[in-house]
Amino acid sequence: MIRKLSDKELIVQVVRKVKEEKLIVSEVLNYLEEIDRRKVFIDYGVPSLFKFCTRILKYSDSEAAIRVKAVRAFKASPIVKKKIADGSLGLTTAAYLDSFFKNNKKQHKEDVVKQVCGKSSKQAKDILNLLADNPVPRTLKITLPEHLLKKFESLSDDFEGCSEIEIIESLIDRHIEQIKQGKAKRRSTKKSKNQRYITRVVKEGVDQRAKNRCEGISPISGKRCQSRTNLQYDHIQAISKGGDSSKENIRKLCFGCNARAGVKALGVQKMLQRDSATLQASTNYYLEETGAGPQYTFIAPGG
Repeated sequence: MIRKLSDKELIVQVVRKVKEEKLIVSEVLNYLEEIDRRKVFIDYGVPSLFKFCTRILKYSDSEAAIRVKAVRAFKASPIVKKKIADGSLGLTTAAYLDSFFKNNKKQHKEDVVKQVCGKSSKQAKDILNLLADNPVPRTLKITLPEHLLKKFESLSDDFEGCSEIEIIESLIDRHIEQIKQGKAKRRSTKKSKNQRYITRVVKEGVDQRAKNRCEGISPISGKRCQSRTNLQYDHIQAISKGGDSSKENIRKLCFGCNARAGVKALGVQKMLQRDSATLQASTNYYLEETGAGPQYTFIAPGG
């Protein structure tokens, strides 16, 4: 059918299809934004929107990453959504904007978006580098000797499905928690009047039961979340509904499962009103393998 088109018809139709394609991309991003807002991905046994895109929607890692960053750019500046829909802003540029907004709080977002609209992704990147408050990211380079690399690789079974950076973050979180527990032991044992307060003994009991894994259960697959990062203590039955801070009423949930539980219990709007800073916050880490051998570069944006 396409081969029978005249040259003029061929160009007219491809231009129309490109416009339709951009509109569809914009609609997909709108769906992803709402999925992220409701934390629906937790019900499918995945800890993040990125994992939902790769495991459930079958995007490649790079395709998922660029869409997730575009969704975050939506939240940072509503004009991004409008510009993607009308085709003046591409996905790659939207992803650049997400990183830029996180690292440059003083910039007026709408003005920045207008400057990169209609530009190629390379041109947009150059413009953003010129506008950046601090264009040089904070980096930490670590070269792992062979014996440490083997120890690191031995953790893969214990941290199944986790990336290298997730493993490192989990180990750091665990160490920080141990330090906090050590400090708690030296504090007064006087019982707190705060009903939400969870005692050290209860925390230790929950930790032993959870084995440093999220205890969230997917209502769809019936499987346990198993995430080891960003774990938080959560009251199964809310204090306001008669719950207490006993071991039986406390569970350990990852950030995503905890947020999703809150959405189910309170609704999206109430959760945003009660804890908007926590729901909107996201810490991004990038792990970049550099060269041959066990050498990695850890980049903490905006540091």
